[in-house]
Amino acid sequence: MKLHQRVVSLGGNCMITKELRAYFGTESANLFDWWITPADALVRLIESDCEDLFAAENLRVVGDRESVANVRYGNLHHHDFPRDNHERVIAITGKQLERNREKFAYLKRRWDDLAENPGPVVFVRFGWNLPAPLLEGIPPEPIEAGPLRLVAALDRKFPRLDYQILLIDAMIGGWPVMVRHPKLSLRESRIFTEEGEFLRAEDLTWKDNATIFSRIFSTVRLR
Repeated sequence: MKLHQRVVSLGGNCMITKELRAYFGTESANLFDWWITPADALVRLIESDCEDLFAAENLRVVGDRESVANVRYGNLHHHDFPRDNHERVIAITGKQLERNREKFAYLKRRWDDLAENPGPVVFVRFGWNLPAPLLEGIPPEPIEAGPLRLVAALDRKFPRLDYQILLIDAMIGGWPVMVRHPKLSLRESRIFTEEGEFLRAEDLTWKDNATIFSRIFSTVRLR
């Protein structure tokens, strides 16, 4: 049976998935939940329908074995490969690739099922040009995608889906995104942050994260 989905993460990192699950009570996994996905990578993945996602030639261990980069799309598969006791990626093997293909084929079907979702969906995205030093120069030619290109990609993928995109702390060129579109809603976390509070996107257990996101999410009406 296909899920009736209402809230779906579009990344860019793991924090947003954790907070969505905590606030809205969602339990189902989705395609972009646990990757580090800069905006260019997100748009590339949607536009190409995730073609050859786990092709061996597209994957490279980066940094001091800190993560695995997809050199075609420009995202980090930060949680998709086993690590040693020092949290370093051990290796990319054929067995691991096959395991990931099977796992993400299931999540890809759930993503595709949104085309026939029986109700509206809110896509939620934290950040835009996320700092990701491990992805510097990957891929070598940025597409400099903006929110309108994301809307166009989702419209092509899901032409009958009633959806909104909630962008939180979306910055382009050091400035908040100011694009206006009926399918886009923009939020800046600083407006929902009280004195002494701050977000820590790299720390999923940071005490202020849930409080700040609960204030942001309280402004979202799920139809």
